Amino acid sequence: MQGDMLKYYSRNQFFLSLMGIWPYQPRMIKILLPCFLIAAEMSILVTQVLLLYDTWGDMSMTIEGTVNVILAVGGSTKLINIAINNRKLQYLLQLMDEHWQLFQSKYELHILRHYANIGQKVTKYYSVYINIFVIMFMSIPLMPKILDVIIPLNESRPVIYVITGEWRVDKEKYYYPILLHCYLAVIITIRCMVNVDSMYMVCVLHGCSLFNAIGIRLENILDKTKFAEGEKTMSKKHLVIKEHDSEDYREMIVCLRKHQLAIKYIHLLDSTFRNATFFILFLNVMILSLIGLQLINKLGQTQEVIRFGCIAVGSITHLLSMCLPGQLLLDKSIEVFDKAYNARWYMFSSKTIKLLSILLHRSLVPCTLSAANMFIMSMTTFSSVMQTAMSYFTTFLSVS
Repeated sequence: MQGDMLKYYSRNQFFLSLMGIWPYQPRMIKILLPCFLIAAEMSILVTQVLLLYDTWGDMSMTIEGTVNVILAVGGSTKLINIAINNRKLQYLLQLMDEHWQLFQSKYELHILRHYANIGQKVTKYYSVYINIFVIMFMSIPLMPKILDVIIPLNESRPVIYVITGEWRVDKEKYYYPILLHCYLAVIITIRCMVNVDSMYMVCVLHGCSLFNAIGIRLENILDKTKFAEGEKTMSKKHLVIKEHDSEDYREMIVCLRKHQLAIKYIHLLDSTFRNATFFILFLNVMILSLIGLQLINKLGQTQEVIRFGCIAVGSITHLLSMCLPGQLLLDKSIEVFDKAYNARWYMFSSKTIKLLSILLHRSLVPCTLSAANMFIMSMTTFSSVMQTAMSYFTTFLSVS
């Protein structure tokens, strides 16, 4: 990866390296580190299964145990998906590197840098935003201990666990080891989701930048000065253009080729995440439904409402982080058609118009990200998932 690109994605490189899923790490690290993280996730999953076994029939405990299982499975799914598709992720990064070398005109580089800068900020602020709720969530068990020091009572306040589970030991005696185990599980789960989601959003934003750059080039296809440098680079590496071809014909070939590269990139991005995305959508529906029911059950218990409220906000934010980038990509890919249609086609040569018709036909079908080829990731899907979750919530509420 060249330096101009890497400086924008260094934070993503750091986050993925912590989990052993950065494609350019040593092979041994990419095997051992994900295995350790998944083992840590499974260890907390065992305590939830035991809790469900011991408390089956208690609606509140069953819901809480199920929510914790969903969170652990969701984090593990994110990690396993990237570990399995690590070669695809590496190829995605290689394609991004090639794009930074091929889109070399002043305007194209400006667009790529603009979207890369947005991706850099999204990675930073998304992580900070989620960490705020994680800190609130993790600080709840410490409040009784702090209050015992600040405002002591005649007896100790009851202990609170960040994750309710069954460890088959004396919980009061081993409170701090259990608390440490819970903290470790929470941190790993959240970091798996945040790190993978931020990389996903960065990759989608790069795809948006490609379509935006292609659209602007199409709008200014008769302006020879804006894209001369990029045309030279593209011709050497990917095109064979005859000397007698007209300038607008040369430009249209460059636009067509770059549009094909963008479509190829999006297809690879979709194949990397679509199966895991479908499963995560299902988990989001379940967790939002159960969290709503648990919030109703815990009304009046401030600490519990805050705890489950943090999970609810995090789940909605996570769902939005999967659907909103897909909507942006869909919109940007459709804009290529609009900008090609608005180009000064009446001044093109007959050969160029034929190429333009091919591009118009292809760009009429938007590039999308999917969930197992069943759902298109967009704000429509976000709305549908929220409505489905509310439907399940009202159903659970009526039978509880």
